[in-house]
This record gives sequence, structure tokens and C-alpha cells, in this order.
Amino acid sequence: MKILLITQHFPPERGAVRRLYEFASHFRKNGHDVTVLTAMPNYPDGIIPRKYRGKFFYRENMDGIEIIRSYVLPASNDQPKKRMIGFVTFLCSSLINSFRIKGRFDIVLASSPPVTSAVLGYIISRIRRAKLVLEIRDLQPEMGVQYGSLKASMFTRMIKKTMNFIYQKAWKIVCVTEGLANWMGDHGIPKDRVSTIKSGVGHNFIDSHSNGIRKKYGWEDKFLILFTGTMGTVRSLEPIIESARMLADNKCYHFAFVGDGQCRKAYEAQAKQYNLTNISFIDLQPLEQIPYFLHAGDVLVDSLKDVPFARSVLPVKMFEYMAAGKPIIFGSPATEATRFLDKAGGALTFSVKKPEQLATLIQDLYQQKIDGNNLGKRYHEYVKTHHSTEKWARRYLDILENNHSPR
Repeated sequence: MKILLITQHFPPERGAVRRLYEFASHFRKNGHDVTVLTAMPNYPDGIIPRKYRGKFFYRENMDGIEIIRSYVLPASNDQPKKRMIGFVTFLCSSLINSFRIKGRFDIVLASSPPVTSAVLGYIISRIRRAKLVLEIRDLQPEMGVQYGSLKASMFTRMIKKTMNFIYQKAWKIVCVTEGLANWMGDHGIPKDRVSTIKSGVGHNFIDSHSNGIRKKYGWEDKFLILFTGTMGTVRSLEPIIESARMLADNKCYHFAFVGDGQCRKAYEAQAKQYNLTNISFIDLQPLEQIPYFLHAGDVLVDSLKDVPFARSVLPVKMFEYMAAGKPIIFGSPATEATRFLDKAGGALTFSVKKPEQLATLIQDLYQQKIDGNNLGKRYHEYVKTHHSTEKWARRYLDILENNHSPR
């Protein structure tokens, strides 16, 4: 089977894009021919590595996968308008470069967002007469409007109509959460065309250790509360900073935010306004370093904005957090992620409107009123047994290889 994977973001870029690389690698190892149509890497800092600069077209090979890279207007995480233009430039340059790819394809697999990848996938699938598989990681523009990264307008209504058209035309739709799959069913997409394929987690996270991170940053005698990832519009990290303020008098507690994003400067300003010395902001780290940071933490935290679509979100980081074998505190309305944690061994949650709840949970874990070690072990065993990337990749391949897609 020949598969064309369309995604604007792909390694060496960091973040959730590794899901696609790991799945593509699995498809390749199982005898399928995989070509990736993607952009010149520049996410999340907006800097294109030297070997890709000034190129409109670049062909390379990564572990047996042919990579076709196209020009894109580079933009960092804190340049949302420029990133929007970048989506359009990727659509145009990739459509042109797609004619340089010889041969036929059985499947065009387009991963969205951005929605331009879905549009590109639809166009190329029609030109190549291939089956279109649409992977939905976020529901756009609906989620963007609720999280505040997009304003409801004629433009977003047009995007919505376009995506609804493509949903109807897709041979299969693969959603990363059950909530998204249910949304598809509620909006008229036949259930036999919709599947849920979660991201899972790789053995580099499951089998990792702390690798001296605590000593490197002076956290050896601290009870470390850790967040890693993108500090963007989806998240609400203000209550974590508020809880740090509430616990500031006890010098044993330390909070660390590892990563970057368009909201990071605002969080740093909030911490500075409170004169907090119990918070560290660590720059974006290479992917291979993230498991070490997670293992260094005593408590891992995450918090989403309280909007309706948060109920259908299961962040990729949740698998990584659980693989570290540490207790997790999650701030969100009743969500798929909360149910997932509860099934794995127990969910520690707080309202994003009540940071004092987070502060209390942190204290209870420190004082061992809650058995965080045992909870972390249950998380680790659960993802190791049920949610390895390899297991989800096998299910993904089953969908592509067969004419049916069981839920």
C-alpha cells in the first residue's frame, strides 16, 4: 500500500508531531510505502534550520520514509497572524510540489489542524484518485473560537463549511479522542467511517529516568511541581501560579514551567508581579530531554481553559506524564482526560477558578495524605500495558488496511 501523509508539521519540529512520525515509521516497518508532504521545519520558534533555508522544494529520507518539504512563511508561536499566512503559503507551495511526486497512492492521509492540510489532502486525493483519510487532532475552527485564538466571523463560518464538506467526502475520519469521534457522529458522519486512535506514548518515556535534572537546576531539596509543554491559548496556567503564591511561604515547594508559547511572557509577568521566587521558567527543551524533566518532578500539573470543547480534549502530554510514574493534578471541567486518569488509577482534579484546591492537593501529596507514589505507579503500568504508541499504530494500520474501522 502506498500512503501519502500530509502534515504541515513534522520532525525535526517538536511537540505532538512525533505522533505522525512514529505512526509513519510503523507503517513503513510493516511493508508499506510512506511519503510525507510537509513544510520546511520552523515550529515553534519560527527559525528554519540552515540546510532548509531559501528552499521552495527539498527532498530527504528519514528512516526509509520519503520526506517532501515545501516552502512556508516561518512564524513563531507568538506570531499568530503570521502563522495564519504560513498555513496558506504551505497549502500553495505543497500543491505545486505535489506534482513532483511520481506514481499513484492508495491513501492520502491528511492531518488537521491546520485546516489547510485537510483542504490540501482533499484536492490531492481527487487529483490522484486516492482514498482520503482525515486525521482530526483538534476541531477547527470551533475550538479556536472557544479558546480565543480565533474570532467568530464570516471567515470562521467559511472554514466551518469547508471542513464539513471535507468530512462528508473523506473515506475515513480518524480522531485522537473519543469526544471528537462522538462529535462527528452527532454531526451526521456515519459511525462506520469514524475511528478513535489515541497518541499513546513511546518507550523513550516509559523506560526513562531523571538523568540528574534536579541537581542541574538546584531542585534537589525541593518538592517539585512541574509543567511541560506549550503555554498557548488552550491552557489556563494562571491558577498554577496563584497556587505557587499561596504556598510561597513554605520554601520546600518549587514550581517549574518547561517550554514556550505565546502566553509564556504573560505568565512570567504574573509571577514577577507577585515577586515569586518559587517559580522557574525553563526554555523549550529537545524532545529527548523531556522524559528526564518529567521523572525529576514530584507532581506533574496541567490545566485547560474552562470551555465546552475542553470536555473532549485528551492532551498528548497526559500519556507522557503518566509514563513518568508521578502523581498528576489536572485542572479542567469534567473531561475525557479526567475520566482517562480515573480509569488509570485515580484522578486528582481542581477547578481552574479555585487555585486553592490545587494548593491543597499539592500539600496533601507532600504530607503523604494522598499516596502519590502508588498513584504514579498505577499510571505508569496503565499506559505501559494499554497505551504504547506501537499498540495504537497497529490499530491505525488496521483501519488503513481494511474496509471497516471498528470503534
